[in-house]
Amino acid sequence: MIAPWRSYVRQGRSAPLRRTSDVLEAWASLVLGAVLFLGAPAAGLAAGWTVYTEGRATVAEQTATRHRVHAVLAQDAPPPNPSADGTTDDAKYPVAVRWSDPGGSREAVAPVPAGLKRGDPVDVWLDDRGRGTEAPAAVEDVWLNTVAAGSGAAAIAAVSAAGLRLAVRRTADRHRMTEWEREWARTEPVWSGRRN
Repeated sequence: MIAPWRSYVRQGRSAPLRRTSDVLEAWASLVLGAVLFLGAPAAGLAAGWTVYTEGRATVAEQTATRHRVHAVLAQDAPPPNPSADGTTDDAKYPVAVRWSDPGGSREAVAPVPAGLKRGDPVDVWLDDRGRGTEAPAAVEDVWLNTVAAGSGAAAIAAVSAAGLRLAVRRTADRHRMTEWEREWARTEPVWSGRRN
């Protein structure tokens, strides 16, 4: 089994029709194949891991610095805006809210859903300075961003490798055609018996 393989390799090295462009194209294909099958997953893992660690740090920081309070609206929230398909948006609007804690009555501006009226109860999130803010990011969002970043990076690496492979192939084909035309210009008069 080994002997035919060695014969094939030796024959490929000394093949009379093999050109430098063929060798360069073969090596480029090997390298770009490695990039495609090893580099694209590695790029996806690296991008995904970076987004995951940054996302987890953000969630931890937001969870540590934000807290939820039960409040009532001090004024009406804007009415909901219907979208083109007839549904209403899920946007939140900054509205004054009030709540009580052991230190007394407090008031702040916090994002609340549209359509609520003055006196309606609402849960709002506050930062450690007592200012209204959004709820901490969810772990599910971190995973979604991780998968999106990893998939995107892997896809970009794969498409780049495939594009480079195509460019190498086209360049090699152009180079081969030039060589073949040059050799045919030398060989054709001898082959056909015609003299210029």
